[in-house]
Amino acid sequence: MILIVRRLLDYTVIKNCFQTYAIKMNILLPPDDVRGMKIFKIDKFTKSVTVPVLVINKNNVETANRVLKNYIIKIKNFKSIRNGSNEYECMFFLDPTKFSSCDDFKLDFVSTQHLNYETIQLSYDNWNHDEILKAVLPEKSMLSSYSTIGSIVHVNLKSELLDYKNIIGQVLKDKLKGCKSVVNKIDNINNVYRNFEYEVICGSPDLKTTVKENKCLFDLDFSEVYWNPRLCTEHERIIRKLKSGDVLYDVFSGIGPFSVPAAKMRCIVIANDLNPNSCKWLEINKKKNHIKDEYLKIINKDGSKFIQEDLKTHLSSWSKKITSENKVHITMNLPAIAAEFIKYFNKLFEWEDINDYSLPILHVYTFVKTDQSYEEGLKLIIEKYLNNIKKDIQEIFRVRNVAPNKEMVRITIQTTKDFLCKSEIIKKRIFIEDETEEL
Repeated sequence: MILIVRRLLDYTVIKNCFQTYAIKMNILLPPDDVRGMKIFKIDKFTKSVTVPVLVINKNNVETANRVLKNYIIKIKNFKSIRNGSNEYECMFFLDPTKFSSCDDFKLDFVSTQHLNYETIQLSYDNWNHDEILKAVLPEKSMLSSYSTIGSIVHVNLKSELLDYKNIIGQVLKDKLKGCKSVVNKIDNINNVYRNFEYEVICGSPDLKTTVKENKCLFDLDFSEVYWNPRLCTEHERIIRKLKSGDVLYDVFSGIGPFSVPAAKMRCIVIANDLNPNSCKWLEINKKKNHIKDEYLKIINKDGSKFIQEDLKTHLSSWSKKITSENKVHITMNLPAIAAEFIKYFNKLFEWEDINDYSLPILHVYTFVKTDQSYEEGLKLIIEKYLNNIKKDIQEIFRVRNVAPNKEMVRITIQTTKDFLCKSEIIKKRIFIEDETEEL
């Protein structure tokens, strides 16, 4: 509740010094003494502030509102325009950091006699999470960012902010709409299933949630599977490259940010992931989005085995059905190691297994270290993993900056028969040698 105590002061005495003080201190922000708070105490955020108030006749409110809209107080849960002390008056509460003089308004119905100064009480409810945390945390150690995964907020706190993790969690849970849990990453992604260790710093330990992306709904348990909301736009870029009847092999599918939208638009999708929990949630999301079995098949095995067995068998068979109207895409979104799997495509097929229409477009995600420069880091990746097919690279796209000196990059390659298939010349030579031996 905003408490108002009317205080009539001599305008001519205080107007200049008041604005100077207000600008310097920015008195509409949280109290200075919350700086360094590590144990959340909501009452510490209460403060009294004296602000200028214009009392306007209600007949002039419409005109006044147009002129004063840039001067009124604009903070959360604060009503800046209110009824006055009688039925004929309306009160405009002005931002003291913006107001200088009634002369600024150039309104013939406004003069110093219409100006009062009143004390209002502000509290925790009047500021958003960013304003609260900027007031509490050390000035040189601010919370840089956070991610929202449905009802879960994910932060990656630097070591100097760990002492403040409880208050950070509380503020984010209080201030971010729909937030039920705040989790902090406590270790890098380093296990076989590419998950990371985390701790719940505020809210419910139940990390089941639902996210919406590219017109699809995804159920997940963040304690079991990985989801990065910052890749939404990149997922959409790939989906836009597909059309009904295309084929997609999703080597590291996760819970399906590529596979589910593609299958929903009636692409033929074969999705694979090593993590059985990812496959479990992908199956759930398949049903949730009403996708038929004919459009999405889910496999649970190592990516190399999937490429050499399932992808090979399916594409060899499907190749005969593919026409110039359709394309084949392969997504490999596991940037820490995906480039290492390119070698499994080399000489994977027999020459006659693949026609020119079924040559896959390969989308490989990788991390580029930019210690020296982006160009140098990218060159090292290409020389190490793509040297024999670098001429076939169609696109190199910088997806996002992951950390200082580290970028996530997509390399799109139009594969060729020379790369994918065993040499036709060698096969003919073997055939001739076999015939000679029989003679």
